[in-house]
Amino acid sequence: MNTKTSIALISTSGLAAGIAQSQVIYSGQLNLTQTYSASLYRQQVDMTGDGTPDFTFGYEGDAQKPYVDARTGAPGNGAPNPQSGIVSLLAYANHGLPVTPSGTMIDASYATTYPALPAGRAYFYKDGDTGNVTGDWGNTATTDGYVGIELSLSGGTSYGWLHFINNPTSGSESLTLVDWAYQSSPGVGIQAGPVPEPTTLALGGLGLAAMMMLRKRK
Repeated sequence: MNTKTSIALISTSGLAAGIAQSQVIYSGQLNLTQTYSASLYRQQVDMTGDGTPDFTFGYEGDAQKPYVDARTGAPGNGAPNPQSGIVSLLAYANHGLPVTPSGTMIDASYATTYPALPAGRAYFYKDGDTGNVTGDWGNTATTDGYVGIELSLSGGTSYGWLHFINNPTSGSESLTLVDWAYQSSPGVGIQAGPVPEPTTLALGGLGLAAMMMLRKRK
């Protein structure tokens, strides 16, 4: 089971109309590395801590086909456990994954550009079915980036991200899940990148509130 941290974010809209809070659920540093091999090349992750895996990451029988799979049921390649189906991957229509950089806001606008995949499996580089290059993560240099996701939670759709490092070096290919985070409040966007400490967020929110009060007095 993953250790998760709930962090209260103070929104600017909440400060303007009485403070409203939403929570970012953060995994903490995981650094789960899956290396490519001919016998075992995937692992499952339980984001919600309920004992049911929510997605799988690994390789589809080929070192150039790293993937993330969020489908319900066992996702093939010998993955042992059925999955929850609460996670949807935000990707290209051809099931390729864009490299989402740190600082990108993952929200409804992002999901318009990269809609949720109905099939639930997406590829960092080559597509598992066609063998075509569909993802932007490349096969020559290590790429550090984010994968946008939606989560179907009670109350609606929440946004989140999975942070991966893809190492395509021949003979030592590996895919590392660094960490993940999602917004517990439906419809609220989340920025890809390092999750600030709770104290930093609180101080930033209080500072913004103070600035707004001073402006009103002037």
